[in-house]
Amino acid sequence: MSHLSTELKLKPEESKGRAYVDRLLLDQLADLEAVVKLGEIAQRLSDQGIGLGAVRSLLASNPSRFAYHERRWLPASRLESLGRPMAEAMRLVVGKYGGPLTLAKVVSELARIRPSAKNLEEEVRRIAKYDPLFILLGDERLCLSEWAFLGKDLTIERAFKLNGVSSEDVEAVRKKLGDFDWRAQDAIEKAVKLCSPVSIKALGAAAWLDLNPQDPRSTLVFDDEAFFSKALAIPGYVFVEGDLMPEKDSPKWIAAAMRVAEKLVAQIEVEDAAPIDVKDEDVERMVNLVKSSEKTVTGTRLLEDFYEITAANRTFPDDLSNLMEALTTRSDIWWVGGDRFRKPNSAPDFVFSVPEVFQFAPSSVMDEEGEPVDVELDDDGLSSTLRKLLVHPLATDVLDEEILPQPKTMPPQIRLVLKSLHRELGTFPMCQIPTGWLDAKPSVQELILVDGNGRELQVWANHEARLLFGFIDWWYEQATESGAVFTLTKTGKPNVLEFEWLDQPDPVLYMTSQRMEELRELQANAEGKSTLALLIEVMAHWPKGADFFAILAHLNVVRRTSRRMVASLLSSYQCFHQRSGSPLWHFDPKKVELGFDKTKKRFVRK
Repeated sequence: MSHLSTELKLKPEESKGRAYVDRLLLDQLADLEAVVKLGEIAQRLSDQGIGLGAVRSLLASNPSRFAYHERRWLPASRLESLGRPMAEAMRLVVGKYGGPLTLAKVVSELARIRPSAKNLEEEVRRIAKYDPLFILLGDERLCLSEWAFLGKDLTIERAFKLNGVSSEDVEAVRKKLGDFDWRAQDAIEKAVKLCSPVSIKALGAAAWLDLNPQDPRSTLVFDDEAFFSKALAIPGYVFVEGDLMPEKDSPKWIAAAMRVAEKLVAQIEVEDAAPIDVKDEDVERMVNLVKSSEKTVTGTRLLEDFYEITAANRTFPDDLSNLMEALTTRSDIWWVGGDRFRKPNSAPDFVFSVPEVFQFAPSSVMDEEGEPVDVELDDDGLSSTLRKLLVHPLATDVLDEEILPQPKTMPPQIRLVLKSLHRELGTFPMCQIPTGWLDAKPSVQELILVDGNGRELQVWANHEARLLFGFIDWWYEQATESGAVFTLTKTGKPNVLEFEWLDQPDPVLYMTSQRMEELRELQANAEGKSTLALLIEVMAHWPKGADFFAILAHLNVVRRTSRRMVASLLSSYQCFHQRSGSPLWHFDPKKVELGFDKTKKRFVRK
């Protein structure tokens, strides 16, 4: 763990606030023994306005108090005390806490450091009582004696020097107190109320000056340990960084600490330990969480919830990989692609099969000679241009495609064109998506699409059906019935894609509303007609010729027709032709009577 690379200069109230909140965090770490999920601490402190981000930044930026060890947070004193003598270990635990700590908590913390120690409480109590390093308060709280003003029969100069107080600070306290009677029974409590926030050493020095005068013949009344104990026992006051402060002001200190946390965030760098080892008990808890949820649970969320690991952690890819390896083998939850898990059988039934409307019905219309009118040709019967166009993504469709090789360079964004039939059904064919752009496994996956307004759409991808399902709501928001263009862009999150409509429709596949109505009228009267007859009616719309993709799309509004059938009809009937050097196909009504080109007969597929 590396901490702040540059010293952050804090204002006095920020320093006090930070120290106060650090102690709250240490209390939680002591209670929880060790913390993997910082959210546990944040939840416990949420009613005081301390959130997860602040917890993370404060812990990570104070190595003197907090340690990150084996992917867990714990008090730094626990590591520093290993192998130290008992008194030194006690000094580290209490000193790094920074305030009075109950003897029970000291014993509990030392038990974690020395789990095999015998008679631990007895030894700790003996050291606390007799070792000059410590002062044991009447309420069983342990303090360091260095926090108190200790003075017996010393000279003023030596006493101030040994205790680290200045004459200016002491005089400032005496000025606040004015004509004060330190011999009164409640003198210490009154003095604290008059002066707080106040340095407990400066206050002790002020009392010492009055109660232990420098006259060698005078009686020395000041009892340093008793004074310190009584001062710390006053209700409503808290000892922070050497000062006694009103506890009612704690919201102000916390607010100051939160400001510090915000300043620290950008400067914290965490060097991660080895990737997590996902334990069996954690797997069971994760599985139960997935099974009890009506929604998808992501591995990214599980890492954060169970281990406080986010994508910002350097080991995140390996952590996620380990988690995925542990969960994808479970049969009682359903892996739906990426890092996404659901309870079994929780997808709509329609995502598991190709809708019947996408099937191709064979044509049974015969010509005058008893030969089929609608026939498909093999590749040799097609023009070289058409052979190339047959494998273009805009020509292919579900149940009518050859899966292409994966591109050498995978684009982060893809441009896709919506056809009318898919718009009606809320589907989209995977043949337009480059091979490998979506993960190949599992066969059924959940995708989340996010548009520019932040809206999310759950989409199901079925690799066996070669279809995406679930677009119906967004498709019907699009006025363009055929030829609308959109993009999908990969994000840093598995199976989460950015979705955006483009302003301009595809110039080849776009159809006006009027044209769609004309085609639907043809569709209504298509019963009993050959595909050739329907193609002739469709082609009559373009006296100047049309692109193969446009012809295919328009005919498919009238009747579901394969790309090879359309290419074969264009290639084998003499009323259709291309002009030299032009990609457009033309229809000549005068040549309809010429019928099928006999030279193509040998290429007819059996």
